[in-house]
Amino acid sequence: MDDEGSTGEITARLRRLEQRVAELEKDRAHSSTRPAPVADTRSAVAQPSDQATSTPEPAGSPWWALNALKAQVESPGAVVYTGTVDVGLGHLEYQWGRPTEFLLETDWAEHADTVAALGHPLRLAILRRLIDGERTVAQIVDELELGSTGVAYHHLSALQNAGWATSPRRGTWTIPASRVVPLLTIVAAAEKG
Repeated sequence: MDDEGSTGEITARLRRLEQRVAELEKDRAHSSTRPAPVADTRSAVAQPSDQATSTPEPAGSPWWALNALKAQVESPGAVVYTGTVDVGLGHLEYQWGRPTEFLLETDWAEHADTVAALGHPLRLAILRRLIDGERTVAQIVDELELGSTGVAYHHLSALQNAGWATSPRRGTWTIPASRVVPLLTIVAAAEKG
């Protein structure tokens, strides 16, 4: 690889790293005014658990996650979501939780823009493509048979403003690793039945 190509790749990687650090600092500043999470393991990488449940769940128990949560948290409880997934972006592990009291005392309207950004079928289709890996706008336009790049940029901008998508370098888009499991959790929670 020539020096120009190598420098360009390093610059792009540095830009993505700087953007990720900024996101983490923003998350930390935002969460510093909140109570501590149930288990502070918000991460897009594996984190070993030093808390074991007092009684191991029998193999194949359908309630293993719920019973483990109940062993860790007193009434009135908590909500936790977690996942370990292999997607086009790689292997991701994530866990986040909040006490019930905190969730009920929070102004839910603060989350309206984040949730609203997911309320358009085309945006969900874009995110579905981005889970498979980084895409250029041209690829998104072709894969979704959009009329123009302007349509794609309009929806990508809305997803970016809500934190669901990021542009690591000009013309390319992806989902931040820390948003993959939350997105999949929302999709799973939306199932009917």
